[in-house]
Amino acid sequence: MTFLTWIIFLLLGRATEAGRVLFLPSTLDPVHPQTMAVLADELSRRGHQVSWLEIGPQQSKTVLLKNVTREFWPAQLGDQRLNEIYLHRNHTNYGKLWNAKFTWANEQTTGWLASIKICNSLLSRNQQKFDDLVKKRFETVVVDDLYNPCGLLLVALRKSVYVYWSMTSMRTESAWANQSPTPPSYLPVPGTGFTDDLNFFERTINVASYLRQLYVHQHLIQRRIDALFQKFYPGAPSAFEVERNASINFVNNPPIFDFARPFMPRVNFVGGLHCKKAAPLPKDLEDFIKKGNKFVLLTTGFTAQWTVAPPAIKEAYIKTFQSLPSLQFIWQYNGEELREKPANLLVRPWLPQQDLLGHPKCAAHVSHGGLNSVIESVWHGVPVVGLPLTSRGYDNLLRVTARNAGVMVEKEDFNREGITSAITKVVKDPKFQEEMEIFQDMVTDVPFTELYHAAFWVEFIERHQEVPHARSGADKLNVLQYFLVDVIAFFACIILLTLQILFFAVRGLFRVLSSVFKLAIGQKSTRPMTPGKKRN
Repeated sequence: MTFLTWIIFLLLGRATEAGRVLFLPSTLDPVHPQTMAVLADELSRRGHQVSWLEIGPQQSKTVLLKNVTREFWPAQLGDQRLNEIYLHRNHTNYGKLWNAKFTWANEQTTGWLASIKICNSLLSRNQQKFDDLVKKRFETVVVDDLYNPCGLLLVALRKSVYVYWSMTSMRTESAWANQSPTPPSYLPVPGTGFTDDLNFFERTINVASYLRQLYVHQHLIQRRIDALFQKFYPGAPSAFEVERNASINFVNNPPIFDFARPFMPRVNFVGGLHCKKAAPLPKDLEDFIKKGNKFVLLTTGFTAQWTVAPPAIKEAYIKTFQSLPSLQFIWQYNGEELREKPANLLVRPWLPQQDLLGHPKCAAHVSHGGLNSVIESVWHGVPVVGLPLTSRGYDNLLRVTARNAGVMVEKEDFNREGITSAITKVVKDPKFQEEMEIFQDMVTDVPFTELYHAAFWVEFIERHQEVPHARSGADKLNVLQYFLVDVIAFFACIILLTLQILFFAVRGLFRVLSSVFKLAIGQKSTRPMTPGKKRN
């Protein structure tokens, strides 16, 4: 066989392995498309025919390789409040983020309700277009598991294998759908602000939060999704049934990042697949960093809109920078021009975050708690000063501060004293850097990257189409059976029946003995006196 024949054979073999993959990211959170794009590009490099579809009020700014077939289907929210939250990002909630009592606890519920409106808008105007997509051939579909009812509907109608990708850590309802055990006795429910070290009262609150989150998702969200499905496609499976039948589940955090927990074989942790080694910085950034010995990076991602931030918060930041002249500060800031800008401060509306975190002079990362942002800090080994703006950000930062790789600043302490104290503590105390480096080693010391891991599993289900051996028997159980309520009730009945039998047996025995005793006493009292004996 000639060399050319071998080359053709290898190319044909590679072509037969590559398949058609469709990505369906949610457009309500800009981070979701950016994260999924990393895997889409990787699969495209491997020779797959990758398609990318966004459905929403506006297309994301995500950059994809030219080989990726990209489409955008516009669909309106149809609600002024939702437009302010997701489209214009000028809702009053963005101004409340710094309020100590505001955690945006209903952020996820609002997102789901908005996504249902988007899907309804699309199907009302372009159902035929959606039907045509259902008929297209794809070996697998990658679906964002937050705010994506149209993605669920597509895989339900296609009856195809699909990857269900959680852009957060494993949430309560996600774990329930993929049957990963989530004991609320020690696993903190998102939004509670707990670690895995719970006392009695915290466990009580945790159980109540666990039940509440399941109720909200299954009875408030999924019922609305089911109504949407039946409106346009009568007889379609329920949203819960579709979620439970995911072929593979991706979770957007590294395996050792979260608190230790059990999970099913089909669950794969791919968080950090976007992480990369630092590249050289632009000249203006490098020149600024060279002015000092160390610098601190401050970022807020897409969460904070500095244009609506309270003036007191901005002033607290500025005074913090002024009080620490030995440090350089690089701040991701998109608000109005600062009137008083210290010499040790550089501001930009957007920054090459990973390149800065990977710089040897980066001493700390002041983070709002975005999951990707926190993972990047761990991946590059930079201790964190957490200034959480939402309950979700607080939970993400807890994964670092609970390991002593950073400190948390409560919202009540969002002032010059609180922020300055936290930054000083992290920069001057070497234990935070040491603990973060230990955490970094555990996260990065893996036989393959998370990106390779994710690409492998997409190709795995392309080849095998389904992974029945990764499913548990729990899929066939209802709630009562899953929690052994029927078995516990059976044992309780057996115990009660046994106790009742013992009760009646003891009572019967007591009555018999009582009767015998009474009879014996009666016979003794009526016995005649012996003849010949008299009383004194």
